[in-house]
Amino acid sequence: MKFLLLPILAGAFALSLNAQERTIKDNTDPCDCGSIKDSVLLQLNRGKDVVTVKRNTEQFNVSMSNSARYRKSYDCPDIFAVAPKPETPAIIIAPPVLNPPPRIEAPVKAKPFFLPDPIFFRINKSEIDASEWNKIELAVEYLVNNPGSTVVVTGYADKKTGSSKINLRLSEQRSNAVAKALEERYNINKNRISVNWKGDGLQPFEFDNEKNRAVLFLINP
Repeated sequence: MKFLLLPILAGAFALSLNAQERTIKDNTDPCDCGSIKDSVLLQLNRGKDVVTVKRNTEQFNVSMSNSARYRKSYDCPDIFAVAPKPETPAIIIAPPVLNPPPRIEAPVKAKPFFLPDPIFFRINKSEIDASEWNKIELAVEYLVNNPGSTVVVTGYADKKTGSSKINLRLSEQRSNAVAKALEERYNINKNRISVNWKGDGLQPFEFDNEKNRAVLFLINP
């Protein structure tokens, strides 16, 4: 009788150990990945077996292993998935910012104007009186200080003296006398001097007849 009980007790004890082992294995986390052994090998442990793969193994080969399929059935994280490569940001080369060229504006040309001091002459005369040379020198001073300017020397005659023909010739003589003084006495380039004459056809001093025996300086700045 004793010998019959021993095998029964031994079998019951074995069944109990198998049940405990199954319980322990069933309680094992199927997503337990073990640990990283070194920088090259990765250990996958699901309780039943241990699968060791190289970390740089392609995803296709790993997914064919039983352990990988086992983990997939439990919706475990795919630790063997190939990490996506970070996208290299596109290099955008912005066009260089160029400063706009400086705006060159054409200089505003000043309007021609008369100098305020005409050269006056005596009746029927074209000689320059001593009292009038300082007025010529004022015109010379402006021309020297403004080398880009030119001058028009215009002679006139009064309408109440002589004929139109005589007055025209007299006004020409007066303007030529002043232009010659500018060129020869004051060294103003002749290319800057224009000579004109109006006779008695134009009276610059409408209300003072005697003043029309004159030469006026018209400046072109």
